Amino acid sequence: MDDPELRPDLEEQDAAAPERSRSLVALLSTPVGILLGGVATFYVARRLVHDWPDAKSALQDAELWWIAGGALLAAAGMTSMGAGWHAVLAMLGVRAPMGRVVAWYYVGELGKYLPGGVWPVLGRGELARRGGVPRGRSYASVGLSLALLYLAAMFVATGFLPFAVSGGGFNPWMLFLLALPVGVVALHHEVLGWGLGVLSRVTGKDLAFEIPLWGDSLRLVARYVPTWAFVGSATWAIARALDPGASFSKVMFATVLSWVAGFLAVPVPAGAGVREAVLAASSGLDGGVAAATAIIARVLFVLVDVLGAAVCAPAAGRRRGGASVGPIRTEERAST
Repeated sequence: MDDPELRPDLEEQDAAAPERSRSLVALLSTPVGILLGGVATFYVARRLVHDWPDAKSALQDAELWWIAGGALLAAAGMTSMGAGWHAVLAMLGVRAPMGRVVAWYYVGELGKYLPGGVWPVLGRGELARRGGVPRGRSYASVGLSLALLYLAAMFVATGFLPFAVSGGGFNPWMLFLLALPVGVVALHHEVLGWGLGVLSRVTGKDLAFEIPLWGDSLRLVARYVPTWAFVGSATWAIARALDPGASFSKVMFATVLSWVAGFLAVPVPAGAGVREAVLAASSGLDGGVAAATAIIARVLFVLVDVLGAAVCAPAAGRRRGGASVGPIRTEERAST
């Protein structure tokens, strides 16, 4: 792999075009950005209005202490995703305050409620860009963080798979886990480098970017494992509020698998409908309890997203106190 000292990467080329960079940085403060934020808010509100009557009905028979615990775990899980992105940025040589990165995460992630999978990437990428992260590393960090996050999810789901299939619990949704070895191989720096080369030839643009070593990326996959422990435990707490006999291992497996399926269903906003179907098929819960758990979990995580974005919006929009950039740090390169 080329020495980063000898070859300018994408952000250095980006810095040579200040007018183009300023127009991209300003995206979220333009009428277009405001419009996108308004549309995302509309979709979130519509989802809450649609789900709330069913959630309210289910909550009447629930133990609310378990729901409150689930809410705290959900908040921990979503914040942990933002903290994981901070670790990815650090691996790419970007130093930024943890609070700023988490703020970029919460506000940018509201785009996932829009149809299509590009909006959260655009939202997070441009907020980070506005905060001082060069465009190349900004978007690369978002894409890499998503890949690492869901590879970690597949590892966690695979770990709980034996509990899920006990008693004849196999269902076709489990086939999503076949993507795990493909994802691990695709994360290799040589494979990623080849892919960037192909994309560069197809687009006619120089997409040269220093790619982290495979071992460094895999270590960050492990960094995301606690995130899924929070997410799965949050959903189990909701199921426990409705059914004292809810199996922790089966609900954990079903929850993590449902997020993987929802992520891979790119055209579906925030995996709506897909997660619920996977949870009902894989959790071992009674049909009514599974449906109620899915609905309450959906409302709870949406509320966490909305409240998190509202709290973080002032910090996310600030231009000062953002990022500083250095070379990509890896143990192997540091020793050479």
